Amino acid sequence: MIDKSTKKVIRTKYGDANFKYVESFDSVKKAADPSSEGELVEVVVQEIKWDHTKVKEHDGRHQSATTEADGQTAKEKWVVCSNSTES
Repeated sequence: MIDKSTKKVIRTKYGDANFKYVESFDSVKKAADPSSEGELVEVVVQEIKWDHTKVKEHDGRHQSATTEADGQTAKEKWVVCSNSTES
């Protein structure tokens, strides 16, 4: 039997990183135009620096539309962990 009251925990990480985004084009004119999009070749992400992390407990129930329309906040637990080494 499946327990539908099982809660899920969502983790969202925020931070900065350096990346290299490589595209291929069929002409120099298209490649020189910053608004044109080429074919993706690769993306390389380096030097990830995590700023903070949020953890939210979600029980799978949806709020009613009236609560969202009234601007009331959801009853959610947030845990914020700072990864900064500065004091």
